[in-house]
Amino acid sequence: MTSLENELTDRSAYRAFISYSHSDKMVARWLHSALESYNLPKKLIGKHTPLGPVPKRLTPIFRDQVELPASGDLGAELQYALERSLFLIVICSPASARSKWVNEEIRQFKLMHGADKVLALVVNGVPNAALETAEQECFAPALKFVVAPSGELTDVPSEPIAADLRKSGDGKRLAKLKLISGLTALRLDDLVQREAARHIRTLVQISAASVFAAVFAVGLSIYANDRRLEADAQRTIAVQESATARAVSDFLEDTFIRGDSVKENPNTITARSILDRGAHKIGDELQGQPQVQNRLSTIIARAYNNLGLFNQAIELVESTVAISGVENASAFSIKAEALFRKGDLEASMEAVNYAQDLAEQEKLKEYDRDSSKTRSDIARIQALIHYKHGQFDAGIEAFGRALYELENVHEPDGLDIASTLQNRALLLSDAGDTAWALADLERAKVLVLDNVGDQDIMVGQIALAQAQVNFLGGNLKPALGQIETAISILQRILEDDNPSLADAFSMKGQILHAEGALGDAKNALTQAIQIYTKAYGGRHYLSGIAEVYLGLITGEQRQIIESLAHFEEAKLHYDASYGEIHANHGDLLVNRATILAVAGDLVRANQDCEEGMGILATTLGEEAAFTQQLQAVCDELKKN
Repeated sequence: MTSLENELTDRSAYRAFISYSHSDKMVARWLHSALESYNLPKKLIGKHTPLGPVPKRLTPIFRDQVELPASGDLGAELQYALERSLFLIVICSPASARSKWVNEEIRQFKLMHGADKVLALVVNGVPNAALETAEQECFAPALKFVVAPSGELTDVPSEPIAADLRKSGDGKRLAKLKLISGLTALRLDDLVQREAARHIRTLVQISAASVFAAVFAVGLSIYANDRRLEADAQRTIAVQESATARAVSDFLEDTFIRGDSVKENPNTITARSILDRGAHKIGDELQGQPQVQNRLSTIIARAYNNLGLFNQAIELVESTVAISGVENASAFSIKAEALFRKGDLEASMEAVNYAQDLAEQEKLKEYDRDSSKTRSDIARIQALIHYKHGQFDAGIEAFGRALYELENVHEPDGLDIASTLQNRALLLSDAGDTAWALADLERAKVLVLDNVGDQDIMVGQIALAQAQVNFLGGNLKPALGQIETAISILQRILEDDNPSLADAFSMKGQILHAEGALGDAKNALTQAIQIYTKAYGGRHYLSGIAEVYLGLITGEQRQIIESLAHFEEAKLHYDASYGEIHANHGDLLVNRATILAVAGDLVRANQDCEEGMGILATTLGEEAAFTQQLQAVCDELKKN
């Protein structure tokens, strides 16, 4: 074993040390997370390289999170971390180029380990800038020049291995892979091919995942689950003994129960109008009560999320922080969930990480249910983001943390645990572990039956989830039986215009489509759209998803004109719901491209693929699992 391999076997050694100016801390946080959560290709794990066997994960990575003092040396902790790090990654910007601490970290690392283990990530500025643009220089002196054995800088130029994060350079995806190539001594081409060769799931499975995710979004709707919300409110009121809690209770009674019978027609009052009224009153009537303002804003923002009003949830959280001057972890976790469900994964991860920082700063003294629920929500959102990026191991670990928080409190809430198990089951199913996913759902079913009996919406949702998991696992016969069970339960409990019932019919249509029963599939999907339209009073993105399936089905029946009309309807639904370009617009274009290719119009098919992939890269990022799956579809079309 080489000396380098001996260094790697030391359990306290870091794979890399990230050196950065705190002006670039958001990039450093992203890079830290991206590297530690990256799963190396299975076929390459254990492969011998000059750096030793390829590891499964690039952990740990050292990132100093404390601002360094204006004077003094690097300190013992940083010195130790530099000594124990295999690589140094320098985040390069004009700010880092001017930082004496970044320069000192580079200088000392080169003395300890040599210049060949220094990697650069350009985020802003100009490398090796000319004199007339010297203020834009992004390489620190110790990065630009060779360090002599004495520790002095020479005038001999050094040429670091550099990746460029900017869109005009490598872009985020390729820049990350370049750094991973350096950290592992694997060929960049091998890593790029691994990203492109991810297993292609059928278009049915891809769109099905979107619909199933929506089940959780609408499943707790205040229209669909009045009993559940009343129970939650009663449990909350039961534990509210402080003055803040009493103020919250009084405010909710005034806003949600009393209303204004003189000015408002009770027949036209909606959940949205009640929430809007409460949101406006937070700023107007609760001045000087920041804790009450924050508690109420989190309640209303969560309700906005349940109704799919994500922009309103985000705006309420931000405006309440501005008014009250108080930040809390729960509010930012709600904001993170709204951003996630809008498809903005990067902003969602930033918000949820900030929520996690706030939760750690709060240093709660006991595991009460509210604080446990907040920490669980944070872990759950992180898990979902990892899942969207195809980082299954990181997602499973985060769901494990979420469950730990919920289970290790006095009198755990079985319904919260069941909901989290449902979420994890979707990830496990997509990761290929159908058995574990079904086991989670069986446990969730037992919890729901023990807590609320068999006359609750969650019983139907679990049956739907079981159908979803079996469907994705290719087990169509049990999936069809389970979706029929789900529809039977939901029809018994819900009104016939409830969107959760539409979700079940949409899932039934997808299963029937996979079985080749195209006529029955069309009927189920059409019924889903009718319910969605009635429930939401017009166009909605869930109707758009069902229209995409109808486009695929009619395309397979060679009814091209009708198929393209369904895709156009889907776009109108998306435009009305999102008000801006969304990842589903990209998904629609790639699906339509497959039908155009069947019709022999390869020129338009390739145009749709190019436009669709551009939308997905912008909204989800090039490295997202969903983006890569659809890129593989487009790559297949180009071969024909």
